[in-house]
Amino acid sequence: MENIQVQVNLYGKIASKAGGRHIARLNLTLPQGAAVCDLLAQLGIADHERGYLFVNAVLCEVPGISTGGAEVLKDGDHVGIFSLDHMWPYQYRDGVPMSASLKQTLSAQDSGHGAMRHTYQNKKTDP
Repeated sequence: MENIQVQVNLYGKIASKAGGRHIARLNLTLPQGAAVCDLLAQLGIADHERGYLFVNAVLCEVPGISTGGAEVLKDGDHVGIFSLDHMWPYQYRDGVPMSASLKQTLSAQDSGHGAMRHTYQNKKTDP
């Protein structure tokens, strides 16, 4: 099985998982076919620690909503993962490129509208 190389930047408290204090950059080797969930597992980053997650500047995960990390990574991809203490300014959220799985998840959360919001609630578990 061939491997792929992925560049990962970690921001905020989770940078400590790669030896950084506020920011950490590392190059990882993963098996071909690895997905975002595999990357998060290898780094030891739980959903409750992760804020925004981008793959090649496309938003794939947001705080409080997980798409399951199903995005398959390709050789040369760049992944940016923010901890919850490093939030993304609200004014830049509208119109951001999103993965198909995140668009679908947001649409289900918002009666088909799919727009970015300031906060989210999981309708299955939150009151």
